[in-house]
Amino acid sequence: MTTGRLRSLAALMAMVSLLGGTGAARAQESIAARASVEPGVVHLGERALYRGFVVVRPDARVRWLAPEANEALTWGDRRARRASRFAGSVEHGRVADTVSVEIPLQAFRLGEVPVPGLGVEVDDSVVTRRYRLPVVRLVVMPVLTAADSNADYRAVHGPLAAPWWERVPWTWVIVGLLVVAAIVALVVWRRRRKRRGVIAAPASARQAPRDPRLEALAALTALRGLHLPEHGRFAEHAFRLGQILRRYLEAVTGTTRPGDTTPELVAHLRQAGLEPDDLTRLSGVLRAWDQVKFAREPFTLEEANRTERATEAFLRQPASSTEKVA
Repeated sequence: MTTGRLRSLAALMAMVSLLGGTGAARAQESIAARASVEPGVVHLGERALYRGFVVVRPDARVRWLAPEANEALTWGDRRARRASRFAGSVEHGRVADTVSVEIPLQAFRLGEVPVPGLGVEVDDSVVTRRYRLPVVRLVVMPVLTAADSNADYRAVHGPLAAPWWERVPWTWVIVGLLVVAAIVALVVWRRRRKRRGVIAAPASARQAPRDPRLEALAALTALRGLHLPEHGRFAEHAFRLGQILRRYLEAVTGTTRPGDTTPELVAHLRQAGLEPDDLTRLSGVLRAWDQVKFAREPFTLEEANRTERATEAFLRQPASSTEKVA
């Protein structure tokens, strides 16, 4: 057995001898107890661990008391445990039990803070006694030490400005919009009132309706001035001629409609009583134009001029033939 173990056994035997004796003597005895705090030096608010233990008889019951209230200390949940010591071997029986406790704590006062000993109640089935563990010292340091007294801090900044939507006077904005809306509504109302008050112009002052034949001949004269066939633009020339003729027929007959195809247009003219010769001539001209516009059939300058002359001849027919159609 080593020297360290011999010393531990000797100390334990001495402790057991102190715990022995009669019940009256045991009422005045003290128990072996110890307390510590690790680490012994902490920063403000840093967590430390309080440890304490007592050595009692194997048959004694131990109850740890609550820590004393202290403004500088904050205690956590405690955790207790019990360990037994035997004399040489288990067969010889227990010599003593060590009951320990651990409690986390935090200190919120700078300097040396005394940590009061934790109270313990020991009942050895003869008498119940209360003891207190020894007081320990805990040194509390500031978060910034003296070495940091000259540390550079960030420059002081002014308060941040509120976002723009919080700085806008929305009440005045809404009032302004309402005023603008009221002005616009007043202007519109006055204009409509003036329009209603305008006196209709007399019938004599109104523009006389234009003659569809004259309008068609004028459009034909303007088309000739473009010289489209001379520049090889036969499809455009056919389109414009057909447009002039269709508008004239829509205005004169009243039976044709915009968008009529060539067969529909011929059918409407037949129903309106157009002369067979004119109907045959117009049908041939319209189909020729359709071939040029849609089928891209070759067309000559002479053919283009011939259809142009045929259109002009139809437009210049006497009014009697036109009245039959109408």
